[in-house]
Amino acid sequence: MLNSKCFLVFLAAAAVVAGCKVESSDDDPDAGVAGSGGSDAGTDAVADSSPEAGVVAACSNIEALRPTCQALPESFAASTTLAKGCYLAGKSPTLAAGVTLTLSPGVTILFAEGTRLQVDGDRTLVAAGTTQDPICLSGDKAEKGSWLGLEFGHNDTASKLEHVTIEYAGSTKSDSINASVKALADSSGVTLQLSNTTIRESEGYGLRIGGSTALPSFSGNTFTKNKLGPVYTDSEAAGLLDASSDYTGNDVDEITVQSQSLSKNASWKSLGVPYHLIGAFGMNVTVPWTLEAPNTVIMPAEVSIDLVGDGAALTAIGTADKPIVFTAETKERGFWQGLVFDNTMNPANKLDFVTVEYAGRTDSIADNGAVRAIADSHGVTLSITNTTLHESEGYGLFLTGSAVLPAFANNTFTKNTLGPVNVGSEAVHQLEVSSKYTGNDSDRIRVRDGYVSKSVTWANLGVPYQLEDNIHVMKVWSLDPGVTLLMAQSTWISVDGDEAGFHAVGTAANPITISGVEKTAGYWHAIAFGNSNNASNVLQYVTVEYGGSTTGGGEEGMINAAADSHGVSLTVDHCIVKDSAQWGIWLCKNAQVNGDIDTANTFSGNAKGDVFREQ
Repeated sequence: MLNSKCFLVFLAAAAVVAGCKVESSDDDPDAGVAGSGGSDAGTDAVADSSPEAGVVAACSNIEALRPTCQALPESFAASTTLAKGCYLAGKSPTLAAGVTLTLSPGVTILFAEGTRLQVDGDRTLVAAGTTQDPICLSGDKAEKGSWLGLEFGHNDTASKLEHVTIEYAGSTKSDSINASVKALADSSGVTLQLSNTTIRESEGYGLRIGGSTALPSFSGNTFTKNKLGPVYTDSEAAGLLDASSDYTGNDVDEITVQSQSLSKNASWKSLGVPYHLIGAFGMNVTVPWTLEAPNTVIMPAEVSIDLVGDGAALTAIGTADKPIVFTAETKERGFWQGLVFDNTMNPANKLDFVTVEYAGRTDSIADNGAVRAIADSHGVTLSITNTTLHESEGYGLFLTGSAVLPAFANNTFTKNTLGPVNVGSEAVHQLEVSSKYTGNDSDRIRVRDGYVSKSVTWANLGVPYQLEDNIHVMKVWSLDPGVTLLMAQSTWISVDGDEAGFHAVGTAANPITISGVEKTAGYWHAIAFGNSNNASNVLQYVTVEYGGSTTGGGEEGMINAAADSHGVSLTVDHCIVKDSAQWGIWLCKNAQVNGDIDTANTFSGNAKGDVFREQ
């Protein structure tokens, strides 16, 4: 039978070290560890707990303690409490099934090179120190990567680290992304409580956690002087990290995020260091995701962040002093794809004081944008305010015609290769004048699709609208003074039916211009009014030029009013009508126009003449 006894060892160079030991007839009576014996071993009591005054720096007195170190058992067959004192792990200790290893306050364990402590299944490690008596887990050699570290796998009980310092672990010889503390498991999960703990001097990361990791208690930790960075986490676990912990002072001060999906733990705190996404798949978000300010997300090459469906959202609300930034590993246009809001009508989609840069890759999506709000008829909702989209290889912003922008103001779209905004015609009216659209390689708003089905007004944004398609006007379409429309080749504007109207009223100082992308007579077709007796059909202080194409369409004038007996009404006043390849204005016999249409306007360079009236 084994019997145990407790004794005190006093050293002049060190604090009191209390240890509960075991004896056997074959062993040195002064060797062993409490409760570490064979089948008859039990759990010992915690030793002398008299605290020193004030906070103690863990691992600061290793050399003084070293002469007192006992050999740590190679295996623990029963639940064991290690008393305060110093222990040397010459080999990786193992825990039998069901064993709980408890480290008392003040325990120091020195791990030999290449060793580790693995805790999984129904095994548990409880290391709860105090500010006066912290726990130290260090390497026998004071070198980064001297030992492997703590490894928590699938478990049924929660292990705990509190007021612990783990140092000189994280060897990367066999695992290039090793960490001093790993809590990784399959879908069955692993749980670890981690608070007021310092993880430092790792050859790899400080902490590594996976998508099935649970951290029910995580606060007040310090990750510093780690070679690869403070934390390596799956995107599903990044939201478990808290802002009361310190992640600075490492060789790389970034949270490394292995990204693929985000379906939980989707509130990412402001940690004082960037989140750096890695992986070849980007991140597919299916839940409301919140980024606290200030924050930075660094993106790898070629990938996007996709928010898909009404359950998904991104709420990124910064301030002028605390912005949120999405940037790239390499500062070059098109390095990554961008933010994609896909068929998500979630009102939580908000970008405020956000910068998205170096995105909009165009090798697979020719009209890509740094931010894309895309949808079918279901629609997509996104508020964008005080936001900068710049250095895109494509556009700054790409909007589908069914996009809804509840808030849109004070944005900046600049230094984008293809231009500031590419937008469906049904969403153009939501763009407004407080935003800046200049300073791009092409300062034009590109307009896709071919319908204006609601009564809307397009504002003067300080840059032209370049229309890529024919426009079918179904309600009243108004242009503010100063607007310029650039028509694509062989396109036209069709205003047909009494509900449709085209109201383009400029001023002498701020006229409206409707022209071609190229300044060539006949480049585009016509503004075609058909069977529309809408009083809104007014062109005033408008320059209409370079239309009147002779191929297709059938219109014979650049401004064309054609109707059956129903008639069509139109006012053209103080306009410049020039460089048509056909008539400047062509009027059917049922057209009702202002009587001075021939004299109230200025005509030049129209191939067939200025005004034609059908008899």
